[in-house]
Amino acid sequence: MPTAPAAQLPSASAQGFSDDGRFWRGMQVIARGANRVCVIDPAAPGHCLKYALPADAGRRRPLRHRIRDAWADLRPARQANALELRAWRGLHARLGDRLDSHVAACQALVDTPAGRALRCLLVTGADGAPAPSLYALLFGSGRGHYPADALCDAVTRVEAWLHANAIPLFDLNSGNLVVVERAGRPELVCVDVKSVIGGKEIVPISRWSRRLMRRKIARRAKRLRERIRAHAPLAGVQAGH
Repeated sequence: MPTAPAAQLPSASAQGFSDDGRFWRGMQVIARGANRVCVIDPAAPGHCLKYALPADAGRRRPLRHRIRDAWADLRPARQANALELRAWRGLHARLGDRLDSHVAACQALVDTPAGRALRCLLVTGADGAPAPSLYALLFGSGRGHYPADALCDAVTRVEAWLHANAIPLFDLNSGNLVVVERAGRPELVCVDVKSVIGGKEIVPISRWSRRLMRRKIARRAKRLRERIRAHAPLAGVQAGH
């Protein structure tokens, strides 16, 4: 789930967030996007919950987004949480346990005191804390933890895995990927796979054509590596220098 720039986020007071943004309706926030929030699941240790955020009446949304939201209201199966669960189940049916090290597992849509949510396994680091997003390592307090080359190599490994398994995951952005360390190097785990079945294309040709799929994934991966190189420090260079 991507982390939107602060200027695009809905007002905290209107959305149920604490003043410092660390809690939503009393639950610890892991990530906050323009349309959803992810929190620690208070009822299931080792899990997180994703909630849809109500629209901010004071923020004008693009026509495409308004049409998409209206369509989702008419067809709940098109809502973000339902799409993500369906996308994960489809991938798991194909790949089984081979999916686990690359994609955070979705479990079910659940009813909670705060509303309906998608329950997922929480991706954690060696210390048991939620794994930081790639966005946090580029722009947040984790910047400089890994050099640009190491993060770019991790993107290349994700790209190769997507190609090898013909997975049309086109939403490769720094907010949808969290970073874990394995064998002394950073690896990326995707925490939002709804773009596998729901995207911007009216006619999803890129999902039907293996050649077009490869080209689109390659473009997205290249763009992400360029973003990393623009914002992550080079090897041997401290953040801020």
